[in-house]
Amino acid sequence: MTRNWHMRPYRDGDEEQILRLRQHVFGDLDPVRLSAPTWQWQFRRNPAGEAFCALAEDHGRIVGQYAVIPTRFCVQGKETRFALSCDTMIHPDYRRQGLFSALAREVYRRIESEARISTVWGFPNKASLPGFTRHLNWRLLTVFPLRLAPLRPLAMLRTRLGLKKGAWNLPKGREEYVAAVLEDIPGLQVEPVTCFDGESDELWKRCQGLAPVVQVRDAAYLNWRYRGVPGFGYRLFAVRFDGKLSGYLVIRTLKLMGHFFGVLTDLFPFPIRDPLITRKLFRFARNYCRAEGAEFMTCLLSRADPSFFKAVGLRTVPAFMNPRKWSFGVRYAPRDAGLLGVPGNWHLTYGDTDIV
Repeated sequence: MTRNWHMRPYRDGDEEQILRLRQHVFGDLDPVRLSAPTWQWQFRRNPAGEAFCALAEDHGRIVGQYAVIPTRFCVQGKETRFALSCDTMIHPDYRRQGLFSALAREVYRRIESEARISTVWGFPNKASLPGFTRHLNWRLLTVFPLRLAPLRPLAMLRTRLGLKKGAWNLPKGREEYVAAVLEDIPGLQVEPVTCFDGESDELWKRCQGLAPVVQVRDAAYLNWRYRGVPGFGYRLFAVRFDGKLSGYLVIRTLKLMGHFFGVLTDLFPFPIRDPLITRKLFRFARNYCRAEGAEFMTCLLSRADPSFFKAVGLRTVPAFMNPRKWSFGVRYAPRDAGLLGVPGNWHLTYGDTDIV
């Protein structure tokens, strides 16, 4: 049935209806994202700029949304702005009516005319990917496999079989258990941090050339991304060598699809100093997640090679068993194909997504 919808931009207060639409479309996936403060953090308080949002409305009811948030990137040493596509939502009763494409084209028109942004990137899900590639000039650059490091195989099996979980058999001396893996490297220290500061800015300046295309990771971004919403539960760790900041880790544990698991959300730079130390740090993250009771840990490191994943015990989930494919796509001007159209040029972690 054809509906009498029309397009309009976001207006103050629309977030209440937008969040209702989100719950209808995505359910309680990561419930912290259903709160108004989280929405304000993501779409209004982004240090790179407020979101561009086009809405579909039918008799006062919001039935569709396409939104992007500005993102600061370092491209071959020069800072520029791209737009991250996120929270694409169409009410089930209004699908297959051209809303998605119409809303997206309106947003693209606005970001190009108002912000001079021509590159849009993101991780489309299975339902939206065909619309991006067929109608909106996106290019699917790669599909990152889901990689898991098993931490509690029996707990994973119980969950898969729907059995009642027993009590976690957590190790005693939790802090010592987590940190013990670092003892054989003199000068290496991993410590919790509560805020990113000027030291983080210096680290970014030193490491911004680690890839041709990398999102700016200065203190302003890191504090917004990982400290702006305490409900996400990110755990932040500084990596020091002889007292000097050499990198950082971000870890999150969460329950999703019946599993309790850990995510190495960010690790910067990659590698941190050298492959040996980076593997040690990965083992630190695994120990931390296991001490928290996680069944497994996952991570995304776009520029790591298969030998690294094998060395740290990350196993690739077969495609037919993968509940969430990480399709990475980009919409760019033809002149940028040689740079932005090459997946190996991008440095990406789960921290660059809008999900974990």
